[in-house]
Amino acid sequence: MAYALFSPSRRCLASLPSCWRLCAAGRQFGQASSMEDIQEDYSALKKRIAVMSSRQKIPVDVFVNNELNLSEIKVYGFDYDFTLARYNRNVQQVIYDACIDYLVKEKKYPEEIRKLEADWDFGIRGLHLDITNGLLLKIDCFRYIQESAVYRGRQLLPVEKVKDIYGGFHVADKDMNNFYGNSRSVRPRFRHLNDLFSLSEVALIVNVMEYFKDLKFCDPSCIVADINDAIKQAHSRGVFHSQVMNDIGRFVDRDDGVRKLLQRLSNAGKELVVITNSSFNFINEGMSYFVGEDWRSFFRVVIVDARKPQFHTQEWKPFRAWDVSAGSPLWKRVESLEPNHVYQEGNMKELLKMTGWKESEILYFGDDVYGDLADPSLHAGIRTGCIVPELEHEVEVSNSEEFVRTVKFLNGLNQLLERLQMHHSNDGAGQALLKEWLLERDEIRDKLKSSFNPRFGSLFRTHQNHSYLFNRLARFSDLYTSDLRNLMHYTTDHVFYPRRAALPHEAQQRLPLPPFME
Repeated sequence: MAYALFSPSRRCLASLPSCWRLCAAGRQFGQASSMEDIQEDYSALKKRIAVMSSRQKIPVDVFVNNELNLSEIKVYGFDYDFTLARYNRNVQQVIYDACIDYLVKEKKYPEEIRKLEADWDFGIRGLHLDITNGLLLKIDCFRYIQESAVYRGRQLLPVEKVKDIYGGFHVADKDMNNFYGNSRSVRPRFRHLNDLFSLSEVALIVNVMEYFKDLKFCDPSCIVADINDAIKQAHSRGVFHSQVMNDIGRFVDRDDGVRKLLQRLSNAGKELVVITNSSFNFINEGMSYFVGEDWRSFFRVVIVDARKPQFHTQEWKPFRAWDVSAGSPLWKRVESLEPNHVYQEGNMKELLKMTGWKESEILYFGDDVYGDLADPSLHAGIRTGCIVPELEHEVEVSNSEEFVRTVKFLNGLNQLLERLQMHHSNDGAGQALLKEWLLERDEIRDKLKSSFNPRFGSLFRTHQNHSYLFNRLARFSDLYTSDLRNLMHYTTDHVFYPRRAALPHEAQQRLPLPPFME
């Protein structure tokens, strides 16, 4: 006979965690906690999970962190790169190649590094770079380093080596970035690789550190500094922008989805604004390609070379009018922002003053949680949405039946481990079983991690905890989605409601205390 874990009444059954509803049958949870009972419950859990029917699929959709009523939004703002423009992987390759070229020509790196092919599946976004040691690692929301996820080049560092370097797995607050992604100290230890352009930097660090791994005279911090210079040069010298502009169709996905969204918002009486760090010529090439030559007609204001995140905080920076036909700024004071005109630089305070917009009536979308979203959210009360293209892969994985069954079994095993340690921690058989199940739990956690990425796992989790990246995303964005065009699934007066998640102290069922603790 296969015993269930507990037997609640029908009335409260629906309110219990789904992993336990699967097993609800004959025995009150925790009432019988002999070794035989716990082992039978383990066998029952495995049988139930094995035949569990698939759940309803989670769509690639718009997800909500904070309640948002779109009927209260009068202004929609957009970044350009990775928000209005949906780039493919060719963009990352161009940046990677430009950086390799810079390292060889300017920093005199060996020509052999040109042969190092970027492995775009090795790392993920949201990792931290140890600037001193040249290590890539993943940190959770409590600033703990994820075990078995610290790499020098392609080499996984042993757990004991990680402990030696960091004195454990916790990262001190002084070594972490602040709310703006900047270091708190004069000599920073970590840099958060959070934006979508950072994937090129991850690929570079992996390859170059691997190439020099056996050379004792190479200082990792020097390599990291050179790569950082290379990344900056690829943008500031216009290598990336010129190649994209010369062959826009190779880098940017083209369909009429963005145009339909802009048209819909305009028809609903919403005012639209672009605020981007890119130049007008660059975004004009892209917007003309995937929206149409008349793209500016949709926008109340177009702001280029905005210098975010300073745009949100430096109140002294004035706007400059941009002469579209001449391709240069105009030498006159900007005292108002005229429709169908283009402006450079400026600041958020002047934008609000000249347009009459209120912060609470603006919804701004971007991909960079620090450069696009942190300041508007923290200081101005502007509502924000984050574009996370990786969501498509993450949702696809989490929808698989094997993944769902594995998560359910892990949740059940954690409860059994808790029962076992509370009632049988002092006997030899209980200790042996506890050790066996802890090993099984570690194997399951590694399996779930590898479902997303074999080395670093999910963008959003480090095992049971939120990742550091998701912690920032949840703090700075009201909504997040894989693609701006997903907004087309909703009316302009839709209300996004966050789901109420149970806090640890709000759990429906609690373990009874063992006799010695009562």
